[in-house]
Amino acid sequence: MNSDASFCLWNSSCHEALADAQNTGANVHLECCLIWCGETACISVEGLVREVNGREAQLVVRSMSMQPQNPKALINQGKFYFSVKRHIAQDMTARLGVYGSAQILETAVGPSGEMLYLSLRFSRHVTVRQLRSSKRIPWRAEYSRMSSVLLEPERPDTTNDLRIMLEAYSQVAPPATRILDVSEGGACVCMPEELAMPSFTSDATYLFFLQPSVVPVTVPPYVFLAKRAGFGKAPDAQGVAVRLRFQEELDWSARRARLRWLNVKGGSPRLRQCLTKYADASKDQQESA
Repeated sequence: MNSDASFCLWNSSCHEALADAQNTGANVHLECCLIWCGETACISVEGLVREVNGREAQLVVRSMSMQPQNPKALINQGKFYFSVKRHIAQDMTARLGVYGSAQILETAVGPSGEMLYLSLRFSRHVTVRQLRSSKRIPWRAEYSRMSSVLLEPERPDTTNDLRIMLEAYSQVAPPATRILDVSEGGACVCMPEELAMPSFTSDATYLFFLQPSVVPVTVPPYVFLAKRAGFGKAPDAQGVAVRLRFQEELDWSARRARLRWLNVKGGSPRLRQCLTKYADASKDQQESA
């Protein structure tokens, strides 16, 4: 799993993760090295977790395939991955990826020579990451009428706060930013280094706004408060590719002096609907590449 498709949330206990896998019937992927038919082999296994006892469990094999030899692989050692759904907030679920290492304690082979299950001891701690649940749309300049990213140390709470901020923005030369891709949950934006890595804080808040060309000009733009989730690969030497994770979205239907911000950590339904109009164009672009 590519690191740009997820971000680290916390370290979870191994037993908790294995219990989730067993209770939900998660398909567990294991890449490991072991002795098979008298020879060292690197294999890929998919299966279900059973008989969880602390950090130990059985992985009942559903499929197995041989992999190219890895000279750095250690016998009876492997790495595993599975995903589960879990509530992360009220009325909000997310798909979480669980990663870790495992030691092979025993293998059970059937009468026809097929592998039945592996007894494993899993690592004491596992890494849990929230996985991106929606596709990113590679962005092109003609896809938007207007877009930019502002570094916003203080969250605008009133319409006057937002007006002052945008007026100040319009009176100076805006930073050269370029959207690389967009999803309902965030965006990757190429921006100057001073905007990407501000000196005053490591937990910078950004205001991201976008007016897509596919919607009528009368439709209010998409305005998000976002946090820096990591860095991507910049297409050229001009700027830094920053991955932004949307936290809150401005609710234009709340017509009052104090701004209303919606929690969109699980993705923006409004933006999701808009991006479906770009999906076919993105697919055609990829197929013609």
